Amino acid sequence: MAVAGSCQDVARQVGRALELSRDNFTVERASRAFALCGAEDAALGLTRGLTNRFASATLTTKLQVPVTAAIGAVRRGESARALQLLEAVEPYDHVPAAEFWPSYLRGQAYLRLKQPREAVAQFRHITDHRGEAPTSPLYSLSLLGSARASALAGDLEAARERYQQFLESWKAADANLAVLQEAREEYGRIR
Repeated sequence: MAVAGSCQDVARQVGRALELSRDNFTVERASRAFALCGAEDAALGLTRGLTNRFASATLTTKLQVPVTAAIGAVRRGESARALQLLEAVEPYDHVPAAEFWPSYLRGQAYLRLKQPREAVAQFRHITDHRGEAPTSPLYSLSLLGSARASALAGDLEAARERYQQFLESWKAADANLAVLQEAREEYGRIR
């Protein structure tokens, strides 16, 4: 829900998840959900706890914690900071636990920096390697990111194709999701 921007129930659902388990997997995802929904203090509290409890867990400290920090930076419009945070994550880009987050966040940061070629390259990493995380929601969102980057670069044919792929993959989604409404409007402007 947080990935799609539907944050109204995230705090309640994260709270419930943390009642059931406070293992690193659950806490990592909870911190990411809070960061995606703008609850940075809650995200920071969880990542500090992760760093203290799992100080020797490489994927937690060198991948998951920086990813959560990069989400916050992208949300605040600090794209250069997000890219800086993600530099150290690069050796872990292809591990299953990465779930495309580093590439997706780099793509988002490059989009905001108006660097469409770099953004397309990051999103293409996801669409070209779906098998690394076949159930990741970031796969379809990378189609949208690629569409936006292609439109920014003036490649309207590629943008139309990616928008169509995204809209097809989300055809059964809740029509009221902001990300879906935005995509439809953007696609309508370039048709």
